[in-house]
Formats: sequence, C-alpha cells, structure tokens
Amino acid sequence: MAKLTVDQYLMAAAARLAHLTQTYAIVFSANIASMFAILAYAPLAGPAARFALATIVVAVTVYGVLAAKAAMDDLKAMLNDAVDDFSGSSFGAHLTQIPTALFIAVSVIFVFAMGVTQLWAIISA
Repeated sequence: MAKLTVDQYLMAAAARLAHLTQTYAIVFSANIASMFAILAYAPLAGPAARFALATIVVAVTVYGVLAAKAAMDDLKAMLNDAVDDFSGSSFGAHLTQIPTALFIAVSVIFVFAMGVTQLWAIISA
C-alpha cells in the first residue's frame, strides 16, 4: 500500500479527531437534554415513560462508548503509523508520549458513569 504524505496523514487525523469531537458534542448534548427530561418529568411519569427515558439513556451511553472508543482507537493507530516526517518532528515525538490507553479508559468510564447516573435518577424519581 502506498504511504501517505504528511498532508494526507494530517488531514486524515484531523478528520477523525473531528468525528471524536462531534461524538462528544452529541453525547453531552443528549445527556443534558435527557437529564432535563428526567428531572422535569420522571417523578410524574408512569412506567412506560420511565422505560422510554431509560431506553434513550442506554442508547446514548452505548453510542457514546462505542463511537468515541472507535475514534480514539483509530487516532491511536494513526499515531502508531505516523509518517516519518511527522513522527520525527518534536510535535510528533510529543504525541507519542501521550498515554492514549489511559485517555481511552477514562473517557469510556466517564460516558458510562453519566449513563448509570441517569438510570439511577430515573429509578429513584
């Protein structure tokens, strides 16, 4: 397979980073909206409405975990396959020092914790 140029490599990495940013924007916005719905309506809602809220929370959590982890795994793989001109730079060398596994784990845990907390709010409302 042909090697990417530095420009192609950076464009691909920037596009995947944009996907990660968009995923987090969607997840955080959906969590804020669902938390508002939970706090406003769950105490008065019947079992069917609570189940609907819980389904939304589970769907957002699963999407957040899977989509964010996939984007971060791709970025980690791109970093490992960095173009020589990029990996040889000071910036490229600095990026290889980032603990990506820790960042992935913490991100997954936080998205999962938001979902569990919202499910707990639905159950206790």
